[in-house]
Amino acid sequence: MSLGAWFARLPSGVARALLPLLRYLNLMRALEMRCLAPWTQKVEGWRVLDVGCGHGIYSLDLARRGAGLVGCDLQRPSLAAATQMAQGLDLNGRSLFVAADGSRLPTADSSFDLVVCNCVLEHIVDDQGALTSMVRALRPGGLLYLAVDSAEHGLVLGFLDRLPPGLKSLVLRPEIASAPSVSEGLAARLDELYSVLRRYHRDELASALSALGMTVLDSRPYLTGVGAAQYEAVHIFKGLSASQGLGRWFYMASSLLLYPFAALSDKRRHAPGYGLALIARKERPANR
Repeated sequence: MSLGAWFARLPSGVARALLPLLRYLNLMRALEMRCLAPWTQKVEGWRVLDVGCGHGIYSLDLARRGAGLVGCDLQRPSLAAATQMAQGLDLNGRSLFVAADGSRLPTADSSFDLVVCNCVLEHIVDDQGALTSMVRALRPGGLLYLAVDSAEHGLVLGFLDRLPPGLKSLVLRPEIASAPSVSEGLAARLDELYSVLRRYHRDELASALSALGMTVLDSRPYLTGVGAAQYEAVHIFKGLSASQGLGRWFYMASSLLLYPFAALSDKRRHAPGYGLALIARKERPANR
């Protein structure tokens, strides 16, 4: 049963109470939402656009707190699940999910207070077009939240490169064990598994936003230290998976247990991480 179908069967009040807790079962998403949280303390009356919304689990929490939500994605099964979940939460009056390409958003100019693009930009062929489209959709003074794959990270579990070949073959995934290094094998696996087209450097992305009339208010790495170790482990070791079988249960349980320690790790603002989060404001025209 999909999460949307499960929520649809719950009393709406129970489903709403459970919704904010779901993020802690996915450590990466919990850390991403932690980066966004300081900027979304009061969202009642806001219009929010979620580009690449998936099942809508995280942006629906903004609708639960009083925002009007439009979510877009190219995967129709995900949109159907998001719509079903909104119905289970009794939020279908505050949310709309539509099929749309991030680089050609079918939205009016200056119509949203917040645009969220969470781990999507690195998968879009025309990422510059997507940034331009998202900025166009923002009202002057509105906020853009981006979470992207970072090019500025190292291998936290670097000791694995020193394992004897026989032990590597025993405990590591075959494509990782046979790669020239664990780091190279992991990078290749992540690229293939998630269709990553590029990774971003903080200064380059900030410059691209500045050229579009945005002011970067904050930028920080996430998935550093403890969070990075968990992320690497579920992709490197045999039998571990974040999405299926017993590995999925391990991932959810470890996410819940590790979150406080991962959040502490991410407080080191200059530590390299697998993720990079930026929040930027659209400036008002100079003549106003």
